[in-house]
Amino acid sequence: MTCTAPSCPRRTTRPDRRALLPALALLALLLAPTAQALKSDRQQPLRVNAQRFVAAQDQHITKLFGDVTLQQGSLRGVASRGTVYTDAKNKVTRVVLEGSPAQLSQQLDGGGEMRSTAATIDYSPATETAILIGAAHVDQPGRGSYSGARLVYNTNTGAMQGEGASGGQVHLIFQPHDKTATPTPAKPATVAPPAVQPVRTHSGGQH
Repeated sequence: MTCTAPSCPRRTTRPDRRALLPALALLALLLAPTAQALKSDRQQPLRVNAQRFVAAQDQHITKLFGDVTLQQGSLRGVASRGTVYTDAKNKVTRVVLEGSPAQLSQQLDGGGEMRSTAATIDYSPATETAILIGAAHVDQPGRGSYSGARLVYNTNTGAMQGEGASGGQVHLIFQPHDKTATPTPAKPATVAPPAVQPVRTHSGGQH
């Protein structure tokens, strides 16, 4: 029999736990402690090198070919080719690195080095962000590693964002906390056995 009275409890539909996994993974990423990037990097000049280049000055675009490197302090990118975009004042606004894969690394304030790879790394000095696209992977010592179709790394704060391809998942691996030495359990107190009283024997016959 179907219950239609107002007093009848309503049946609630429980959310699919599998549908919540991507959201929970993203929430865990946002709540994880940030591995701070080396703050002095943003005060350093941006240097780009390559074996050869082709510049289109009217479009403020320079194409780079062969052993392309990007460096700003400890921030270092490596790729087989790249593109540099500048504004009307010849200030670099964007550097795109492409390779199989392109690589980006940076020293962290707390020690260690962030290492990342992707098919394309799009770096913006103004926003201090690097967008990694295509089989993107980032390792941050003391925090974990992240893989996805698109990852965004802040070169100033070390903060991360990510998403999977076409609704797919990102993958996060968090490192365990440092284990301290396990204290040696105290030995139970040794209880001495009760003293055994000597049995006296009488020599001779009974009295």
